[in-house]
Amino acid sequence: MTKKQFENFKTILLNVLVLTSLFLTWQIWTFEPEYEKEAAPTEASPVGIQEVNISDVVKPNQLVYHIDNQHFTSFNFNAINNFYNEFISGIKIKSFTVENDMEDLEGRGDSVELIFPTLLSNDVLKKLVSISKDDIPLSTFDRIIIPSIASGKNNEIILLNTSSQVGMRATIEASSKMKEWYTNVFSSFDISSSEAEEMEMARAKELQVSNNSPIFYLPIQGQSIASFGGSTDELANEEDFKEALFPEQDTVEKNTFNNISDLYTDGSRDLTFNYDNEYMVFKNPPSTSSQFDANESPILDAYGFINKHFGFRVTDLNDDKYVLSEWVTSSQKNTDQITFRLYTEGYPVYSSSTEDLDEVNVTLENNDVSTYKRMLKIIQYTKEISERQLPGYEEVKELLEEGSFKTSEIQNMTVGYTIDRSANQPYDFSLIPQWFVKLNGTWTPLQPTSNALGGEEVGLE
Repeated sequence: MTKKQFENFKTILLNVLVLTSLFLTWQIWTFEPEYEKEAAPTEASPVGIQEVNISDVVKPNQLVYHIDNQHFTSFNFNAINNFYNEFISGIKIKSFTVENDMEDLEGRGDSVELIFPTLLSNDVLKKLVSISKDDIPLSTFDRIIIPSIASGKNNEIILLNTSSQVGMRATIEASSKMKEWYTNVFSSFDISSSEAEEMEMARAKELQVSNNSPIFYLPIQGQSIASFGGSTDELANEEDFKEALFPEQDTVEKNTFNNISDLYTDGSRDLTFNYDNEYMVFKNPPSTSSQFDANESPILDAYGFINKHFGFRVTDLNDDKYVLSEWVTSSQKNTDQITFRLYTEGYPVYSSSTEDLDEVNVTLENNDVSTYKRMLKIIQYTKEISERQLPGYEEVKELLEEGSFKTSEIQNMTVGYTIDRSANQPYDFSLIPQWFVKLNGTWTPLQPTSNALGGEEVGLE
């Protein structure tokens, strides 16, 4: 390269560098960053043991086999889950037909019946089982009857709303595993042997307390169920709940009242810890919209909120969890109240005391969570201490007839545990098995009136 050519190359390179510098300078001067607006967080990080599927939260509280015109029943989760999990994973619903005459649905034949503690809505059904059709004509139900589906095509299940006396047929497609399960149960189940007892199923008898009441299935012989003694422990500290329930921690202030309670607030939401009774209440102001829109999925909304705010699994024990127990909707107050009940040792836990740990409650108003209440205690351990014989069919029938209530008001029945905190026992509490009836949306113990755990006079307390 000649000297002249070299000088020309340097001149060209210098001009390119100058032009590049000018272009970059212009880019810096004229650049306007587009900052993405950060959306206000609606919730903090999930806390708790683990999130659970809807099928672990929405479960029947009774299972009934109808075989050869005889009935076998169980209220224990072990027996219920054995069939329930097979059912929800083994069918696909293809179409629906409403039946306004309940008598058309009474011919159950050989079937399995699932009885739920409260009404369920359509949106819950869509989450539990596979459905190929969105339009479901029956809005709520509390029982599912599954006739034998081992034969082949065009099998049906029946969904019932026992409070409105309306039912619905659903044409289903069953998996090969589900058909095999039915074949094994209904072809080999020996009702004269001890197989029912081994499957935790008791021979039962029908009871209908009035013409408009649902049919209940009560064990003919009184069942022997274990009682447990146990102790409690704290669920979590304040910081865990505060971080889970307030989206912006730096706006939260704490106030203490007489060393009895702590109040956290960000100016709109309130979180109160009551240390006398060891529970927490979270209050969230509902939408200020003047127009109320009915909530189409209150159970799912409550389920989703709790699942991310300390959840339904309160310990790492398989039997300790909260399960849907009650859904009460009020058109006057524009609210839905959802109650999830503690289940342990295979049965639901009930207590009339505000000091106990049997419920998690969520109130929805204008489609928002307005109140979230739960205990700050959990069951740390339980130990079997005795066996208790529950009344059988005839004894339960007598208790119902002698009770100070109208038998026509009974909506449901179940076996569960009551919490006993009487003095002079080596445990924080005892879990005592007994019968419960549901009256006007409230579960009430069916027991002698003279004594919470026994006595001569009978009725409801």
